[in-house]
Amino acid sequence: MTIQNEDVAAIKKLAEDWRTGWDRSDTEALLSLYTDDPVLMPQGQPVVTGKNVIRTLYQSFFKEFTVKGEGKVVEVEVSGDLGYFWNSYTLTATPKAGGEQIKAEGKSVFIVRRQNNNSWKIARLIDNSDR
Repeated sequence: MTIQNEDVAAIKKLAEDWRTGWDRSDTEALLSLYTDDPVLMPQGQPVVTGKNVIRTLYQSFFKEFTVKGEGKVVEVEVSGDLGYFWNSYTLTATPKAGGEQIKAEGKSVFIVRRQNNNSWKIARLIDNSDR
């Protein structure tokens, strides 16, 4: 396997770990996938910067909802120590207190950066709902 193919495989594994973290409502697992200086750009919301702010956001979301979803990596590109992947997803957020489920479909772009240990982590995340 060439280095480029190894990088693509590692980034696809990162995408899989991302989906698993959401399905398990695991804030710390998700945070471990980010660089030390992450930026989220969620649709219809202000930019979210830094792991501590992201932690608070995820913890409050997982306190209220259980998430189940499916995702498909559509494209992965690597150039040196930077890369990206984009995926399409469907998800259902079920309120823990009861009530109507929230269903969403969309796509996300993840900009990833190679770390000193050769792993890949999410540096930037842009989310865009289909509705």
